[in-house]
Amino acid sequence: MSVDTCVFCGCEVHIRMHHLIPRCKKGNTVVPSCLNCESYIHSAWSHNELRDTYNNVETILANEKFQKFLKWRLKQPLTAVFKSDRGNNRSKRKYS
Repeated sequence: MSVDTCVFCGCEVHIRMHHLIPRCKKGNTVVPSCLNCESYIHSAWSHNELRDTYNNVETILANEKFQKFLKWRLKQPLTAVFKSDRGNNRSKRKYS
């Protein structure tokens, strides 16, 4: 992991590379993403949704749920870690 700017939240932190289309769906384009944004993206949408709909930075950023997450995330310290439940109880999670 290296320090870079996350394309989703703009935080300069240790980054991972997010596959815009999941590798299991034959995606190979990657963008720098922090662990928190990466975890949220993969807990919010299935691999098929990421392949079919949320397959670019602009579409993810335009999503209302993701904007609520970002609003919450940017209030947290940079060292805070978002704990994803990887899809369990998706509809019950709220960020306000």
